[in-house]
Amino acid sequence: MTERISTLAEDVVTVGCGAAVPEIARRMQREAVGSIVVLADDGAPVGIVTDRDLLLRVIAPGRDASTTTAENIMSQPLVTIDANEPLERAIGAMAGHGIRRVPVVHEGRLVGILALDDLLARLGRELDDAGRGVSGAANAARAEARRVAALEQLRGEVEQRIHGLREQIDHVGQQVREAVGREIDAIRDRVRRVLQ
Repeated sequence: MTERISTLAEDVVTVGCGAAVPEIARRMQREAVGSIVVLADDGAPVGIVTDRDLLLRVIAPGRDASTTTAENIMSQPLVTIDANEPLERAIGAMAGHGIRRVPVVHEGRLVGILALDDLLARLGRELDDAGRGVSGAANAARAEARRVAALEQLRGEVEQRIHGLREQIDHVGQQVREAVGREIDAIRDRVRRVLQ
């Protein structure tokens, strides 16, 4: 496949470096996205904040979200891909860096974002089409299958990471519930003492 990245890049949601975590979370929720690209004052992309970053860099360590900015928690340096590059280069960048999303740039300006799930869906559709083609398409289908296998392997690794993250979330959630329970018990004890 020699398709250019520019034909697949999706619209991208952005914030400035100084955006606070609550603003970032609201934007991600409103736009129904799992990541947001951080732009410098000159409009150049400098980092990315994912839902995972919010969890691991703000919620889990108990940071004050209102004073924590995109610049404090963004993943950097930002891995980007030029819009004119072939799709294979984007897949290679994702696999090589262990990432699921890669911002797309043209002449240094952000023009979109590619997500692994979108690529997998696209490649899956193309494999279906290739399977219905003539026998000459069999070679192309095998090549696509190898690409999909590589992407599936990457997806498996990502799913393992997500599973581990979910376990961490459950553990942190349990700790928070226990801490809140202890605080409530302590407050009840103080109220009882005052009322006696």
